[in-house]
Order: sequence, then C-alpha cells, then structure tokens
Amino acid sequence: MIRAYFEMVGGKLVGCAVIGHGGSHARSQQGKILCAAVSSAMQLVCNTLTECFHAEISIENEPSEIASRNRLAFRMTNPDAAQSEILHGLLIHFQNLAEDFHGGITIEVIEGDES
Repeated sequence: MIRAYFEMVGGKLVGCAVIGHGGSHARSQQGKILCAAVSSAMQLVCNTLTECFHAEISIENEPSEIASRNRLAFRMTNPDAAQSEILHGLLIHFQNLAEDFHGGITIEVIEGDES
C-alpha cells in the first residue's frame, strides 16, 4: 500500500510525502506500475517546481529494503498560488491512480502549521 500525504497551510498545498510500496501485490506487475507512476509523478512535480517555477524545496528520500518504510517527500518553504496549484494537480493525479489501482494508494490532506 502507498500512502500519500499532502500538507496544506493557510489554504495552500505546500508539500507531499509518499510512503510504502505498490499495494498488497507490490511484487505484481500492477504494483510495479503503480510505484513507477507515483515515483515519476513526484519527480516531475519536484523538477517543475524547482526548475520552472524556482520554488525553494526541501526533499527527503529514504529508500528501505522494507517496502512499507520507503519514503519520498518534499515541502516548499514559501509557495505562491501557482506552485500550490501544481501540487493540486499531483493530488488529482494520485486520486485517479487510487481509482485505477483499486485503492493501492490512499490519499490524505493534512492541515499544517503556518510557522
């Protein structure tokens, strides 16, 4: 199971973390496809934010031999409205993947502190 957490601060999406691996059938073809889709989407969004929108981002990548502990996360320090909307697009993409892969990914939006 992949769990995706989006952080919202002051009405703007500021970050995303994905944890886990492609569902209960992580070694299956469907699980591998889901993992590749999530990883690629995360890389695309990070590259778009940093290279095209010049956003300041902190990135954490914690691979693990234990699939449930894999973690990839990023957080913008001071996003503008356009940068937040790029994260909104990622959220919609993950929601579509959850439908396509029958719950192999769960999504949660968490309200964070403005500090």
